[in-house]
Amino acid sequence: MRLLISRLLCLFAVFFMISVADANMFQGNAEHLGNFTSEKIIPKVEWKTELSGLVGAQPVYIDGKVFVSNWYGWGEWKPGLYAIDAKSGEILWRNETIQGASTPAIYGEKIYIGGMVYSGEGWLYYGYFYILNAKDGRVEKELFLDQQKSYYGIASSPIIYNNSVYVLTHTNGTLWKISLDGDVIAKFSTGGTINPYTSPAASNGKIFFAGNSSGVNKIYCVNENLDELWNASLDSQITNTPTVVDLNGERILIFSSEEKLYIYNESGYIKAEIGMKGSTSSAAVEGDKAFFGSRDGKLYCINLTSFKECWNITANGKIDSSPAIANGVVYFATNTREGTLYAVNASDGKILWTYRLVPPDEYSSYNIMSSPYLADNRLYIGADNGYVYCFTSEGVIEFNVIISPGKYTEIINDKEYKVNKTSVLGALHFASLNSKVDGAFINFSYELSDKWYETYGLLLTSVMGLGENYWIYYLNNEMPLSGINQQEVGDGDIIYLIYGTGSETPENANRMIKINVKVVPVSINSISTNIGQRGGNITVFIDMTAVDGCYVLVVSGTCDGDSIAGISVFNVKGDLKVPVIIPVPQQVKAGKYKLYAGVYYLSNYPENIIIWSDAFEVEVR
Repeated sequence: MRLLISRLLCLFAVFFMISVADANMFQGNAEHLGNFTSEKIIPKVEWKTELSGLVGAQPVYIDGKVFVSNWYGWGEWKPGLYAIDAKSGEILWRNETIQGASTPAIYGEKIYIGGMVYSGEGWLYYGYFYILNAKDGRVEKELFLDQQKSYYGIASSPIIYNNSVYVLTHTNGTLWKISLDGDVIAKFSTGGTINPYTSPAASNGKIFFAGNSSGVNKIYCVNENLDELWNASLDSQITNTPTVVDLNGERILIFSSEEKLYIYNESGYIKAEIGMKGSTSSAAVEGDKAFFGSRDGKLYCINLTSFKECWNITANGKIDSSPAIANGVVYFATNTREGTLYAVNASDGKILWTYRLVPPDEYSSYNIMSSPYLADNRLYIGADNGYVYCFTSEGVIEFNVIISPGKYTEIINDKEYKVNKTSVLGALHFASLNSKVDGAFINFSYELSDKWYETYGLLLTSVMGLGENYWIYYLNNEMPLSGINQQEVGDGDIIYLIYGTGSETPENANRMIKINVKVVPVSINSISTNIGQRGGNITVFIDMTAVDGCYVLVVSGTCDGDSIAGISVFNVKGDLKVPVIIPVPQQVKAGKYKLYAGVYYLSNYPENIIIWSDAFEVEVR
């Protein structure tokens, strides 16, 4: 009987440990590896759900639901911890007492999360820790852990490790150990202020976390009883959450300070320190490669064996988002006004696609601090426009392009190929460059092969990183038997680029790019200009390509309310450089004028514009 009970207890312990190891939390696990299983995600929004406020926490998925909180809204915003249907985006419930930037940890039917309660003074809050019922959002227990007022409350993201919960409070640099039922078991206080977003990490019976002792910033390691094993002094405050990886039988600890990337082993021996501008972006690891962002807008890939930089890329702003990696692709976002989600090839840093949010006016900012979370072949991420986004691995992405006569150059295997802008390939090329889709701008990469160029033309081999299978194309309802550079398109045509086995059609394709084509008779190829003087003039030269016809070219713009403009009438067939002389009155302001060039048919001027340029600047002195 005693042997049977012992075996049952062992089985129960094994089951319980496996279940806790499978708990969902920040970057996927207690080691914060940021390593997920997923097919390659494409910039196809399956749904986006408005929560209001700022969604800075990482959404966490479990059992068909996504859990995420928001904070610091304005107007009639709706604070809360939200449960969202992972497939439809429908809000299932909201607990309005929870707000903040803490990423929840979920195990079984319980949610563990940090939060903030208003102190009654300015923008200052107390730090609370909550345990909620995952089915209905009901608070089962709350703990008042950080009694010093701050802007953040508890923004640290809890971890679940070996039947206990660990979380940090930042005003006193304290690590808390809490039972799954919400009882405080122990605490380890370092006494000083730490970064509010940093969280603990755990592996091999050890807990690693940021601390501050008497003004000295440190990394600490304790055992599960919170007995100190070692600490190490650092040059500055730890900015992110440590990541722990088992590499060749040795556990490696990776974290950033304000000026360095540190790599330690689990015994406290420093293996490397690398100069970089640390942010809240924590490392994601695949194999012996670590990927992490910086506050100067770079995403780095470091080899954890040689500690050498493999590559880096420069994004469009500060990276506070912690990367997620799956199937050879790294996903992250930028904490800048036009927050942008990136998909990058893990092997060489090539940007596969970007999805850039566009604020509606100069007073709005759509930063993305949230980190991507991948599950069930979907990517979930929050943004400062108050939305949670769900991107998927399948679907149809639809682009509208305007193309015009002329050629552009493709380079393949160091060879240059001149391609008609009005070909299928031309339409794909211009669709890949900053296409606006549902209020955001998408850029994406594609790859071509010239292996059969002489007999077939150029072959499309990869788009957005999808290249393991086949790409075929349809033009309207036909599948042409020519390379995509050889097939011309006309105004109103529809191109279907299909990824799959090669047997799919536009009606049954799982992954497809649809391009709606508008062909205009004239293109603006380049613009050059000189510096103007008040009382003089400016000459703008517009390189153009057009079909035979008479056109009107207008160049105009403003600077702080003052305007200047010029006009030319011309007849062209083919290529032509058109000069436009712009008089500059003596009374206008000096400064930089933002100008645009627009082309009209002479017969329709000024009612119907054919095409216009991007903005360009000219200086008036």
